Amino acid sequence: MTKSRTFSFTYTVAAVTSTTYTVNMQYVANKTHQFTAWLLKNGTTLAISSPKGNITGAQASSEVQEYFADVASVLGFVQDQSTYSNLFHSNGTSTVTIGTSTFTVMNYVANSLPETIQRCSGETTTLTAYNLSEGIPSGSSSELPTYVDIAGSTTVNGATTPFAFKVQITAFTVP
Repeated sequence: MTKSRTFSFTYTVAAVTSTTYTVNMQYVANKTHQFTAWLLKNGTTLAISSPKGNITGAQASSEVQEYFADVASVLGFVQDQSTYSNLFHSNGTSTVTIGTSTFTVMNYVANSLPETIQRCSGETTTLTAYNLSEGIPSGSSSELPTYVDIAGSTTVNGATTPFAFKVQITAFTVP
């Protein structure tokens, strides 16, 4: 049985120094979690401030990782598209409008389904659905995945876990 989760994640970079970012974050799943995180530019979490109080060290890092887990899972599959480019191909372009920004995205699909990815770690991922759209919004130099629809299963040490991600970006701001 595939589990389904709906969530939204927003963040705003409130301040930047030579070594750190101050980031205001909001994660909404079953309930809303709002906090401010202080992150070193290498990704290390220094501290977070939330309604629970101020948290530092390993506990702060764990809390931030928990909130980023859903986002990281989706981005991991987006990264697979470039790592295993021989398994996917462009299905053309389309124009998207998100908020006030209109731009062209490249649409990618799997060459065939199911598609199996054998990883160096011994993990096997079998994709039963794969659609990805990504483009560069005006004012940015980075690719933004605007739509991701991926389903399948992952097998690690003989245990198979199904998954399904459907993500559509509905708003963003280019700083």
